[in-house]
Amino acid sequence: MALSKAFINALQDVLGPEYVSDDPVITTSYAFPFHKDCLPPPCFDAIALPKSTEEVQAIVKLCNSFGFQYKASSTGWLYCDPAGPGCVKIDLRRMNRIIEINEKSMYAVVEPYVTGGQLQAELMKRGLNCNLNGAGANCSGMPLAAHVGLGHLSQSGSYSERNQLALEWVTGDGEIVKLGSLGSVGEWFSADGPGPSLRGLVRGDQTPLGGLGVYTKAAVKIYHWPGPYTFPMEGKSPKYYVKEENIPENFLVRYYSFKTLEDLVTAVLKASEAEIATELMVFNPSMMAANMATQNIEEEIALFNEFKKTMQGPGFMILIAGNSKADFAYKKHVMEQIVAEHDGMSLAPVEDPVNQGGFIWRYFRETCSIKETGRVQTEICGSVGGTDSFTLISEFIRKVNAFKLKAIKEGKLYDDGGMPFMQPTEHGHLAHGETLCKIALSVKGEEKLRMHQEFFDLGHQLCIDEHLGLPQDIWNDHSHDHMGPHTDNYHVWLRKLKKTFDPNGASESSTYITPIE
Repeated sequence: MALSKAFINALQDVLGPEYVSDDPVITTSYAFPFHKDCLPPPCFDAIALPKSTEEVQAIVKLCNSFGFQYKASSTGWLYCDPAGPGCVKIDLRRMNRIIEINEKSMYAVVEPYVTGGQLQAELMKRGLNCNLNGAGANCSGMPLAAHVGLGHLSQSGSYSERNQLALEWVTGDGEIVKLGSLGSVGEWFSADGPGPSLRGLVRGDQTPLGGLGVYTKAAVKIYHWPGPYTFPMEGKSPKYYVKEENIPENFLVRYYSFKTLEDLVTAVLKASEAEIATELMVFNPSMMAANMATQNIEEEIALFNEFKKTMQGPGFMILIAGNSKADFAYKKHVMEQIVAEHDGMSLAPVEDPVNQGGFIWRYFRETCSIKETGRVQTEICGSVGGTDSFTLISEFIRKVNAFKLKAIKEGKLYDDGGMPFMQPTEHGHLAHGETLCKIALSVKGEEKLRMHQEFFDLGHQLCIDEHLGLPQDIWNDHSHDHMGPHTDNYHVWLRKLKKTFDPNGASESSTYITPIE
């Protein structure tokens, strides 16, 4: 159903003509650029750019009144397209203010288009830091905008479900709800109470991905930052670096490889238990090479091959940031003892001071995330991931990786060493893992799409059969209906919540769950 002229005029009356457009040139630019082998992506019928919560509420109520749908997003990496016609894109880019940084109570209040990098830069000036979304510092700093909200800093800085505090939410039918302390005393310090907490309605491990209204303001927990207020950067994009003499005194990056996955897992658990790491990521060699290289593909491949030859097996990157000389010395000593106990071997190029300065900045700033997962040559197949304890995640990776190694041997996947990617979070109490794959250039057309689906289905079934936790790519009716019966029928309750807070189905939810019977 196409949008009516009366509806467009009503939107323009609320926002002003310059902030509403149904021009196909504009609407097409918002479509996600699917791969050439896929069908053309659906487009929004109009774009609206509100400036305030009240303008968002007005758009939502108009959609409910006229019988159209809307979908809101901030920085909009993925999962933002409509499922069909009659849908308005609420682009939140004008809502880009840091409202408050409370140094004493350790929280910041942001609108949805405040990027993680923007927030982090302001926090560092105050000796503070925040967890950044693993997709990069260009993503929203709001703890509800990210799908899961894990990042490099999640080892010491938790992740979005934990870091979300008070919230302002425009529900699917246009009501403004203020959760936690914001609704009771007008302050932002708590997500819960008084009475039963409503935090679980708007997000758990994952968010509704635009399918349950619009989040317009939120408070996020922040953390201590032991580093300098600014980094004296050198170089040009994408190869920024910090000179050796400017590397913070109590900072250190290392990459250690191990003979077996069991040795690696035990070493990670010990490092997590000792709480010595500010960051700890189980990167494979291609991810390390991508982080270090410029846009020159030949350079990246050469680094990847060099790393593979000098590594003895799977490895992890660890970044230590000491609060003092004594604290740094202790953490470094514990790290070296753990590595020695499990025959870990340091990757020499990472120890080079010039390289180390670049790694420190890129890891704290998360400026290379898309390169780490995009990696060398060929085309991305995708990733299968899950979230649970680190031991369960390592078991998941071990089992699903067998399929990847078989496909590499058959020439269907690019040979990236077959090593896993895992991420301990909250000092190992939670973890995230993915098996990242690239389809070989020889695989074309329908076979490529079939492999993609087969790989995801395998990962999902493993999670069910082996009780390995709920995957993170559960974002539509089909996947919820598949997983729900194995996890206390949560999908039944999810649909009831959807119907309650969005009775007209105005908040487009093809990437969440729809209120089907």
